[in-house]
Amino acid sequence: MTLPIGILVLLLLLALGLGAALGWAVASSRAPSAPDSERLELSHTRARLDEALNGLASANAELGRLRDEASRSAKEAHFYKGRSLQLDQQASELQERIDADHAVLRALTPITQKLGEVDRYVRALESATAERFTRIDQHLSDDAAVAARLARTTQSLSDALHHSSSRGSWGEVQLRRVIESSGMLERVDFDSQKASSGFTGPRSGSADTPSRGRPDVIVHLPNDAHIAIDAKAPMSAYLKAHEIPASDDDRADERRALLAEHARAVRTHVLALKKRDYPADFPDSPQVTVMFLPSEALLSEALDADPGLLDEALNAGIVLVSPASLLALLRSIAAVWRSAQATQEARDIVVAGRELVERLSVFVRHLEQLGAGLAKSVKSYNAAISSLESRVLVTFRRFDALGDKALGLGTGAGPLDSDAAAVRSLSQPEFLDRSDID
Repeated sequence: MTLPIGILVLLLLLALGLGAALGWAVASSRAPSAPDSERLELSHTRARLDEALNGLASANAELGRLRDEASRSAKEAHFYKGRSLQLDQQASELQERIDADHAVLRALTPITQKLGEVDRYVRALESATAERFTRIDQHLSDDAAVAARLARTTQSLSDALHHSSSRGSWGEVQLRRVIESSGMLERVDFDSQKASSGFTGPRSGSADTPSRGRPDVIVHLPNDAHIAIDAKAPMSAYLKAHEIPASDDDRADERRALLAEHARAVRTHVLALKKRDYPADFPDSPQVTVMFLPSEALLSEALDADPGLLDEALNAGIVLVSPASLLALLRSIAAVWRSAQATQEARDIVVAGRELVERLSVFVRHLEQLGAGLAKSVKSYNAAISSLESRVLVTFRRFDALGDKALGLGTGAGPLDSDAAAVRSLSQPEFLDRSDID
């Protein structure tokens, strides 16, 4: 352990002062007795020596204190040195850890970039998802509004279908839509709400009282034939039956009873159409009346409840049809029209062919007369040329005064070649015998 230089100098001065005081005290004890003045000086000297001793004691105490402080300083220096070594070791470990962390960070840099890309993608996805959820929420709100409007419309439709006048209008509209879907044109292929007697006049046997029948639609057929179509919509019992769920076994009997009532309502309309007897206004037409039910379920439910209803209606001259079967019937009528049109066109072609043959025969006769005239003209021409050459020119050449001019008269005309002048006669078999044409 090393002491500071200041402490060493102080200790040296104290040792010198203590040695001087001890030397002077010894010298004084060995000297002979002195007078009082010397004694007084001696007392002063002792007093100073005591002060020096006190100072030495103080210095010694201070030296002890300084020694203690030096010892504490040494201990603290040793502690700080050990702490410094520990801090150096910790700093070295920390640097190694930092280097390792830097290496890990360098190794994790691609992963960090990928994580950044993933984060951006996730943020974009979250934005798109939020936007999509917003649109879905808007669509759900719109669907809720549409569902509410649909519920109100359905309720209004249900209320309307409970009224017979509304059901009748609905059936007529459905009938018109099916007819237009088949490609028919009003006032060309069919007429709406027109009295059936307007096409054939009063009924036979009642010339003074025309028919009062006015079916919903009259469809026209070839050869001035017609079919009446009437729309009926018996739905009161049908709607009540469908208000009962099919899975409700407790009310199954009530549901069957309502469907049977629906079948009886259809039968009632069949009997009413039979009494109107529309086919009586169309004696040369199919003797049937088409009864149109505007829904497939109306007909199927009625036939399920009463399987014999269809045969009874056919025996009464009433054809029960739904939209699908009516469309098939109208397409069949369109096919009949096409067949009739093709037949009429074929007849027109035959008539036009006969007329063409007759006119060709007249043309051939005129052509033969023209050929005969041409042949006669060629014969007269050849006779004239022969007379010119054999008679006229022989006498004419006797005039010597004319010279070459007389000789040149015979160079401009000559008899026609027989092949060029011959008139060709008709040799085809179509023109040889025409006795059947006239």
